[in-house]
Amino acid sequence: MSDIRIRPASPEDVAFIARCVMAAARMKDMEDASDDDRETLVMREICAMEHSLYCWTHVRIAEDSGIPVGCLVAYDGRRYARARDLTFGYAEEKLGWEIVDTDMETCKDEYYLDSMAIIPEYRGRNIGKMLIQDAVNQGHEAGHSRFTLIAEKEALSLQSYYASMGFAPEEEIIFFGHPYVRMVKSIQ
Repeated sequence: MSDIRIRPASPEDVAFIARCVMAAARMKDMEDASDDDRETLVMREICAMEHSLYCWTHVRIAEDSGIPVGCLVAYDGRRYARARDLTFGYAEEKLGWEIVDTDMETCKDEYYLDSMAIIPEYRGRNIGKMLIQDAVNQGHEAGHSRFTLIAEKEALSLQSYYASMGFAPEEEIIFFGHPYVRMVKSIQ
């Protein structure tokens, strides 16, 4: 039986966080061993940047006997607009990406669960639920009562997964040109 625990990320986790963020964004599979391509190197830089969306300081790591097996980026929505400008601007500058058709994912009154990924051999073991509950607990301890995330509109099983944890659909948004559903959970 595995011994999964959740812990705060550290600077040493940046490469793993970059892989997770890229997997969550469907840019690269978790099992893709190539970690020296330009996109991956830039994502590592972003995850190391103090005020980026994916800064390691806003990440919780799931680990099994000291080995990272998943992570979740989550933060106070008040930091989103500034962090988004920095992150997307850096990606545009370094990779030549044109960031278009992208609505705001969260707002200042929310705690946002941004990107989550679990390595394939650990999926189906409730690690995602552990990370989400941990993020909700972290946000609640910081004074938040409203929690949000987005799921692809066509990913009905993913929406059901989030609904099983108390998230309800609120509205449709466009993110990188694709339709997503914003889902919300409120607790007292």
